[in-house]
Amino acid sequence: MEGDGRRWKISVLGLIFLGIAQLCDAGVGYREDAFVGYSEQSYKKTTPPGTKQASEYLIFSTTFGEIKVELASIASPKSVKYIKSLVSRGLTEDCSFYRAEPAGPTLDEGRDLVRPGYALVQGGLYSCGRQETKNLAVETALRNTKGAISLITGTSEFFFNLEAHPDWDGSFSVFGRVVGSESWNTLLRIVRSPTRQEAHTSGTILRMLINPVPFRARLTVSGSYF
Repeated sequence: MEGDGRRWKISVLGLIFLGIAQLCDAGVGYREDAFVGYSEQSYKKTTPPGTKQASEYLIFSTTFGEIKVELASIASPKSVKYIKSLVSRGLTEDCSFYRAEPAGPTLDEGRDLVRPGYALVQGGLYSCGRQETKNLAVETALRNTKGAISLITGTSEFFFNLEAHPDWDGSFSVFGRVVGSESWNTLLRIVRSPTRQEAHTSGTILRMLINPVPFRARLTVSGSYF
């Protein structure tokens, strides 16, 4: 009887692990309408190599304070390389954060239904007239958790996740995460700034900062690990 019970438990565990594996392999993500005109295809999750290296940081200096981002050089190497190239080529000079979407219940002008807030701060080269079209494969090793920064697919624009967005996993490449409470406080100051509503041709309502927040971007390296 003992042997039968043990075999039964092993069989049940095997089925559980098989079910989990099948769910993971499905790789399906659901999208809200926060972004328009960008790729929304979901991709199978990739696994980064296990090598460790010194951490690289991207620091945004603004009038509201600094935002320190630890770059995911191992998990998202292509996206990190591209972002670093924008900074090293001087293309981020005079650029700004221009969109601020609060979290929580949101009622758009001219609409009757309350929707969840998109909870993001967006910036990039669009604000300084240098936007690029970049055909990079989506890197899916990291998720759009609270504090993650993601590259908008096919563009030179990026956004900070002010709360977790699991439905966006597989659609945008997460290339880093916010480090420290001061960085987070800076983002909160930005998202609380006055905005105007702008309707996209698709019908999506965007909240654009009345006064975009200029930033200066620089890269640093430390001996810690991502």
